[in-house]
Amino acid sequence: MDCLEKALKIALVAATLRLLVAPFFGHLWDIKTLQETLYYTLKGENVYTLVYSLSRKVSESTGQPLFYEGFAYPPHITLILIPFYTLYLTLGGDPQPIKIGEMVVGVGLLYEPKFYLSKDTFLFMTLIKAPMIIADSIIVYILGRRSLRLATIYALSPYVILITGVWGMFDSLVALSLLASIMLAERGRYMLSGLAYGFSLMKLYPLLALPAFMIGLKRRGLNALTSFTLGFAVSQVPTLAYMILDPQSFTYTVLLFHLLRQPSGLTPLRMLSVAENITLTSIISICHTIIAVAVYLAILAYLARNEVDIMRGSALTLLHFLAFSKVVHEQFYLPLYPLLLQLRIREARLIEAIFTSYTLVNTGLFLIAPTLLFLIDYRLLQLQASIVYGDLGYISMNFIGPLVSSLISTITFIAIVKTIVNIVSQGRNPTGGGKET
Repeated sequence: MDCLEKALKIALVAATLRLLVAPFFGHLWDIKTLQETLYYTLKGENVYTLVYSLSRKVSESTGQPLFYEGFAYPPHITLILIPFYTLYLTLGGDPQPIKIGEMVVGVGLLYEPKFYLSKDTFLFMTLIKAPMIIADSIIVYILGRRSLRLATIYALSPYVILITGVWGMFDSLVALSLLASIMLAERGRYMLSGLAYGFSLMKLYPLLALPAFMIGLKRRGLNALTSFTLGFAVSQVPTLAYMILDPQSFTYTVLLFHLLRQPSGLTPLRMLSVAENITLTSIISICHTIIAVAVYLAILAYLARNEVDIMRGSALTLLHFLAFSKVVHEQFYLPLYPLLLQLRIREARLIEAIFTSYTLVNTGLFLIAPTLLFLIDYRLLQLQASIVYGDLGYISMNFIGPLVSSLISTITFIAIVKTIVNIVSQGRNPTGGGKET
């Protein structure tokens, strides 16, 4: 059996594992957000306008500048999911299988929605996760062409299975787009590389890798830069269309929502939520921003001065994002993971273990809600949601949760910074950590 055939078999195993859990588990709020986006898009509604109006209602009801946590991404994921949602509807599925029985504006709206599920929910979750599972399988095959060991690690990764098959988030599509863009650039297919990179921006954080692409492509001449830019521009046509249709709603929902979010997830800044001194909090935030910008510029200067390949440059910028972003959610590591496996396999798995543990502790019980709702009263789900959902627990979020989260975040920060240093010290060997087969 040759290497490619083995890689294909590993990819099929990866798809099977994810399909086994896809119907029964999921982050209901996130999957419902995709459901509502698809439902209203097919009805001809502008989803950004709808989310903006809900944000306004939340702010008016609470008297605080709060955002409704709805669809806050560029439109590319919607375009990818529409065929699968259409297939679901063709099979007779309920257009809105995940329902909310009571809308409580304020904190309850964000953390304690009362979910009711139709019998079609399991089919819906399987089909809506299908593109993410396909993306994972393609990544496995790509890795397998280089190293069967790497392909096996990614295929069996508890973290990747949690995010793709269980949670139902679409970061594997971001990962595939980014990986494809890097591979296409290496092969001189610059326009397609720009197109693929543009699709990776269905979540915004890969934007930090753009300078790494531009610096790497600049060394290959004006044609490489021009072709990449043209492909990138074509990929952003859907985004520009929505911006033109309703610039205020799009800007508020996609850009301001992410810029103004409070620190959450695996970031040491979570500790600021327990600080009572506003002046101290402001000083720490400003210092953090200055250091983050300085480190990012230092990384770009390193890329510009050295013959660093695009994969390594992209990995460094995404590691910087995980280290210094004020919002680092469980799924944010996934687009970096296949790159880091090829560069520093030991560090990649260490960081994976941290993110896996945090995912299980932070949202583990919430992810089995779809099955629980058919077995128990939804009020028990509400109780566990209050205990588990949110940064290490809604009940303890005022003190214990942020401190414990900050401790885990500090460990993560140290691991990421050490990885950045190791990649830089790795010199010009772009495949140092991932050559094992």
